[in-house]
Amino acid sequence: MRLSYASREMNAMAQSYFKTLKTIDFSEFIPLQLKFSSESRDMFCWIIENCVEITELKTIISASHLVTPLDFRAISRFRHLTFLDFSGCFISSEGLSGVFSQLSNLKHLNMSYIHPFGGEAATGQFEEGLKSALEKLRNLESFVFSGNSRVSGMCLAGLDCTAMKKLSISLSSLNLRVVESFISRCEQLCELNLLSTDDESMSATSLIPMLQLTNPAFLTRLSIRYRSIRYLNTSASELWATIRRFVNLNSLEILCSYFVRIMVVDQIKLNFPNLQRLKLETSAIDSLLVLFLIKESNLEDLCLVNSQQCRHILNDLVLNSAVCTSIRRLELHNFFWHPTMSRCVNCTFPNLEMLSISGRRWSNECLMSMNIQFLSKLKTLHVGAMDRKIVSNTAINRLFFYCQNVEHLALTVLPMTDMMARTLMERCTKLKEVIIHHENQLSPTILTALHRKFLVKYCG
Repeated sequence: MRLSYASREMNAMAQSYFKTLKTIDFSEFIPLQLKFSSESRDMFCWIIENCVEITELKTIISASHLVTPLDFRAISRFRHLTFLDFSGCFISSEGLSGVFSQLSNLKHLNMSYIHPFGGEAATGQFEEGLKSALEKLRNLESFVFSGNSRVSGMCLAGLDCTAMKKLSISLSSLNLRVVESFISRCEQLCELNLLSTDDESMSATSLIPMLQLTNPAFLTRLSIRYRSIRYLNTSASELWATIRRFVNLNSLEILCSYFVRIMVVDQIKLNFPNLQRLKLETSAIDSLLVLFLIKESNLEDLCLVNSQQCRHILNDLVLNSAVCTSIRRLELHNFFWHPTMSRCVNCTFPNLEMLSISGRRWSNECLMSMNIQFLSKLKTLHVGAMDRKIVSNTAINRLFFYCQNVEHLALTVLPMTDMMARTLMERCTKLKEVIIHHENQLSPTILTALHRKFLVKYCG
C-alpha cells in the first residue's frame, strides 16, 4: 500500500492499513495547494506520529515541504528508513545531525535544491550544520545533491563514500574542486549523473577531472546533461578518451550536440559492448548515423533529441523494410513523425513497449496518423511538452483511446482534461499508474474518480 494523501479525520479503519504502508509521499500535496499551509503541516505531523512503529515503512518523501527541527526529531524515530527525500524542502540544519546519527539503515538520500529556513539563511551557518549532519551517515549508497547561494559543496568534505554506488549532482554554484575530490573518493561508483539546467554550460576542462574515477570499470551508467560544453575545440579528444575508459557502460546520455558530432557514433557499440540505453542530442550528426543507431546498434532503449532530416530517416526505414527487433523503449524529442512512417511503424519496431514523445515538431497530423496496432501494444506512454497551438486535446485523446493496453501513462506538461480522463477510465483496463501535471483541467468529480481507479502522481 502507498499513501499519497491523508487528512486528520482519517478513521480507525483507514489507520489499520498503515501496517502495510511502505512509502509516504508528501510531494503529492502540491495539486491540493497545501504547500506550507497549516493543514499541510498538521497532516505531516499526524502521519509521522501514527506511522513511526511500522517497520515495513522504508521511504519518506517530503518534497517541497517545510521541515522543522521538531519534524527531524520525529523522523529520527524511523530507525528502519532506507530512503529519505528532502528535495526542494526548506529545512533547518538544527536537529539534522540527530536525525542522520539515528538512521543507520539509510541508503538513499535526496538533498537537491534544499533551502535554509529561518535565521540560518542570514547567518551563513547552514552549510556548517549540513556538513556536521552528513558526516553522521555511514552506509549511503545513493545520493542526489545540488548547491545554491547558501550551499557551495563544502559540506561534502566529510561525507563517507565507502558504500556510494549512485551519485546525481548538479554542479551549478558548487566548488568544483571540492566536488572533484568528493567523486574521486567514491571508489565503488556504478552510476554518475552530472545534472544541468537548460541554459547552463560547463567547460570540458572541468568535466574531465570529474570523470577520473578510481575504478572506471565499475561505472555502468553515465549521464552528462550539459547542452553546452566549452573549450571542446581543444579538449574534446581528451574528454572522449576519458569517457571511453568506462568500458562496462550499459547506459550513456550526452546532450551536447557539438560533442556528439565529435564522437565516433558508428563505433559506439565497439567502445561500449554492453551498452543497452543511449540518449543523444543528434542535431549535429548525419542522418545516416541516426539510421545506424536505430537499425544496427542493437540497443534496447534509444532516445533521439532534436534529430535533423527526420523525414529522410523515417522514409529510409520504411522503404528498406527495416526491422529493429532489439528496441523496446523509444524516446523521440523534437522528431518529425511523418505520416508515411505510421503505416509501417508496427513492423519496424515489433517489440516496442515504451514510447516517449515531445517537442515542437509534433502536430495534430503526426499524432492522428499514428498506427492503431502500434499504439495498442504499448505498455508505457509518455507525452511531454508540445506546442499547444498545433496540438489539440482531441489528438491527445485519440492517442489515449488506442493505447488500451498501456500500464503506465504520463502527460507531464499538457493539461489533462475531463475528456482524456474519461477515455483512460473507460478504455485502458490495464492502466495502473497515471502521471499528470498539477495544473490540470480536471473537474473535482473526475479527479476523484481518477484517484479511485488509478495510482495518480503529479509533476511540475
